[in-house]
Amino acid sequence: MKFKCDRDVLSEALQTVQRAVSSRPGIPALTGVHMTASGGELVLATTDLEVSTRLQLDVHVQAEGVALVPARLLADMVKSFEQAPVEFEAAEGQARIVCSNYEGTVRCLPAEDFPVLQEPQGTRVSVAANNLSAGIQQVTRAASRDEARPILTGVLLEVSREGLTMVATDSYRLAMREMEATAEGEAKALVPERALAEAGRAAATEDKGDAEVFIDQSQVAFRIGRLALTSRLIEGEFPNYRQLLPEGYENRLVGSRQQLLDAVRRVGLLARDSAPVKMEFNALGVRLSSSSPDLGDAVEVVEAKYEGEDLTAAFNPAYLIDGLTGVVGERVQVEVRDGLKPGLVRGEGDGFVYLVMPVRLPAHVG
Repeated sequence: MKFKCDRDVLSEALQTVQRAVSSRPGIPALTGVHMTASGGELVLATTDLEVSTRLQLDVHVQAEGVALVPARLLADMVKSFEQAPVEFEAAEGQARIVCSNYEGTVRCLPAEDFPVLQEPQGTRVSVAANNLSAGIQQVTRAASRDEARPILTGVLLEVSREGLTMVATDSYRLAMREMEATAEGEAKALVPERALAEAGRAAATEDKGDAEVFIDQSQVAFRIGRLALTSRLIEGEFPNYRQLLPEGYENRLVGSRQQLLDAVRRVGLLARDSAPVKMEFNALGVRLSSSSPDLGDAVEVVEAKYEGEDLTAAFNPAYLIDGLTGVVGERVQVEVRDGLKPGLVRGEGDGFVYLVMPVRLPAHVG
């Protein structure tokens, strides 16, 4: 095979697909990028048997063929090149790469050892790429990082004819985003957070247009522009999130999202060793405070509109920051019941809801 390609185009494509490359040295073929040149097109494919990527790009094909090249080495090599066309030629188990004054050779891997990747199939969903990207960023931060509870490390995708719902929880907080979508039917999928984050990264590059999601019994696939990303699903039953989410509370704070976020960040600097940020809600807004026996204490008042009874609740500042960061728009709504029930964080009608468990304060506090 032989082709010629713009350096930036090839480098960006290799950086994208190499994130699905296996780090397990026991299966050499999985450390490679499978390259197929035909017509005026180059198809790059990688997999670690959990997540797979296929990316098409336009190149000048001089000789059709197939090659399997060490992915990270080739990506680093092309990234280091000057701004000049890259010429790639593979024959007899060796690849020759030329760019400007550089010329190098790389030993290829056996292309026949690379697994055959399936085409996207299953229930098809079409959703605006920018909504998909934003929603993924909002919910994935609530997914668990604890591999001992694999179900909670995933994100639930729930599809109906009304739209697409994404949900994640680590049992300390829960994030949900609902969005408009066109679906052929109903489906559910528990997707690994890593795979969904990669799909979100790809969708963020699509300023306009739709992304397609395909869900079947064992895998989910995303087709975004010229990229197809496929992932195995996590087996198991996701918690019934609907019964965890209250419709709302009567005590409601509405104010500037950025002001509250900045205040939580500042006051939270002194909330060390799992110490919470205490929030005292009253008619003037909310008073934030934190203390650490070894460091000191901090207090900040944020003026906002508050409706309801005066009350005190406390939350993990990192979890609160994640929820406030996920909100889109200038205004944020924080709803509380008391110091024992979860708090709710909402935006201005973008379908995002964030539930965060409180930290129980000593009986004499608040």
